[in-house]
Amino acid sequence: MQPFIIIRNYRDDDELKCQELVRDYIMSFVKKSFYCFCFREITLQFIVITWAILFIFIGVPLQFCAMTIPGCIFFLFSGTYFSFYAKAVELMRTKPSQSLVAECYEPFIFRLKPKEATYQIFLDDPPYEKSYLNKFRKKIIATISIKKHNSLYNAAWIYRFAIAPDYPFSKIAEPMFNLVCKKCIANGCSSLECTISEWQEEERDFFDNKGY
Repeated sequence: MQPFIIIRNYRDDDELKCQELVRDYIMSFVKKSFYCFCFREITLQFIVITWAILFIFIGVPLQFCAMTIPGCIFFLFSGTYFSFYAKAVELMRTKPSQSLVAECYEPFIFRLKPKEATYQIFLDDPPYEKSYLNKFRKKIIATISIKKHNSLYNAAWIYRFAIAPDYPFSKIAEPMFNLVCKKCIANGCSSLECTISEWQEEERDFFDNKGY
């Protein structure tokens, strides 16, 4: 049995799964952003300034000042982790107005990794009977929401956009993004905007190819 994905409108009973998906998606970038911050010049400056304050003004022995290095790294990791977690909680609590979800149907015994498998993608209802669908396990692997832009007139804003990290991003994002664009055009929106972080490389490449 070949696995497939259904892209459909969001339902109220999807909220809990969507919250978990958004949380896991945002938190998956913690390590990458932490490593990126570690090798920035401002991190080295912070360590040197902390070392100098302890040695010159407080009088801490020089050998103990070396402990500022793991201390600063721990502080950096804690700050990065909790900033991502705070953003995840903020988006989890945001109730979507117009939203789509991608629901994946896979056989109960499925040995392939998601990025190695080939998925058929259907919009709304698949051409299968209910008895056949009961032979699959299903889970929500992607969600995307749009709302009116707070600053621009007649514009829409993409938010709460998350795809399970184990699944192919472009293959799932492409049809969802196309449906979102059609919804915006139907609602009379003249532009559609979103925000992508610098460590979201695959996502940035996807939106660059879309002309963003």
